[in-house]
Amino acid sequence: MDQLSGSYYLVNLGCAKNLVEGEHLAGLLLQAGWSATSDPAQADLLLVNTCGFIQPAVEEAVEAALELAETKGEHQRLVVAGCLVGRYGKKLAASLPEADLFIAPGEAPRLLEHLAAPPKGRLAISPPIALFGASDPRALSTGPGWAYLRVADGCLHSCAFCTIPKIRGRLRSRPLDDVVAEARALAAQGVKELNLVAQDLTSYGRDLGGPGLAELLAALSEVEGVAWLRPHYLHPDLLDRALIKAMTATPKVVPYFDLPLQHIADPVLQAMGRNKSGAQLKDLLAEVRALCPEAILRTTLLVGHPGEGEAEFAALESFVAQTGFDRLGVFAFSPEAGTRSARLPAPPPELALERQERIMELQRGISRERLARHKDAELPILVLGPHPDSDLVWAGRIAAQAPEVDGLVIITEGSAQPGAMAACRITATHDYDLEGVLI
Repeated sequence: MDQLSGSYYLVNLGCAKNLVEGEHLAGLLLQAGWSATSDPAQADLLLVNTCGFIQPAVEEAVEAALELAETKGEHQRLVVAGCLVGRYGKKLAASLPEADLFIAPGEAPRLLEHLAAPPKGRLAISPPIALFGASDPRALSTGPGWAYLRVADGCLHSCAFCTIPKIRGRLRSRPLDDVVAEARALAAQGVKELNLVAQDLTSYGRDLGGPGLAELLAALSEVEGVAWLRPHYLHPDLLDRALIKAMTATPKVVPYFDLPLQHIADPVLQAMGRNKSGAQLKDLLAEVRALCPEAILRTTLLVGHPGEGEAEFAALESFVAQTGFDRLGVFAFSPEAGTRSARLPAPPPELALERQERIMELQRGISRERLARHKDAELPILVLGPHPDSDLVWAGRIAAQAPEVDGLVIITEGSAQPGAMAACRITATHDYDLEGVLI
């Protein structure tokens, strides 16, 4: 247990914010002399960076840890890190004796210390206070040409269905200068697209009493080499006219408004502990489109939550049909232990899944219609390289497509270096993807 270097195999699960944390864990190991391997059988260290947000994510994380535990050899160490540890702690350690170490999010920056001297009970857990910054090593796993930039951790909100505040704690923003320093370092590595992430990006800076998101965007727009800035997770409670105008007017900020509305029916919003009414949310969307006509609207919805009867779901379905979101994701409600929503009566799980499918089928047609307007347009794209499903064609993204959650541009003709910005003429459109030729 005192081995200080060797080879490691990393499994990263969960959201973009967790991915960044996994990249920092990898950076710490590489800086200390470890080497990465893609073969778990050859690794001295098996590291699973977990998600613990909702039950399906919990199950995926446990399954990943168990799979490595089953094949773990005598010389190997198994470390489970991340949100699952932050949420379940001692219970997880007791149920997985094969693991050598459990590291909660608050202890992630001390990975090397815990590898050298494992804590009593194999569990390293503390309040989530520490936060990786620009001076901490990071091994990018995205790109080429793009990366996530995590600007804060934790959340000030108290939604009834959400476990994040208990796992990640209250809002902790990184100082503006520190975020800009990391942006410059990423740009020096060839990153042209920065995707800003936090549990609630609109809250950035409120805990520091200093510059907020508008000022951060302005500072990042001055970083040489960066072409696109994309804000993610804009909480509707804090997106106001001033911030919309700032996003629209700041150079390099793409007009991408990622607003997790969750629902539109007031009984459901109230049961969720959300502050804005359905009418206020509609007014907010109208204001975004009025101030930024070219806005790309993305939202996340939650169906099957307590309070959602047939009338409430019909209102949501009608809202989706009338609004015409460019991008939309839907989750089926999962009653999470320890949340207020879990104590309320909810529609049957199978009904929630049926409603999820109905909304996504509705959105498929809307997405196809919204994408059709790009036919024959000439747009800049970020060239990614081989398509994830086929080496025969390459792929890229236009500014209106966020990584991993939106579609791609399938490049059918022309070539450019991965990570390069190139002009592309759109030749065909589909449900979620575009096709184009490089000019």
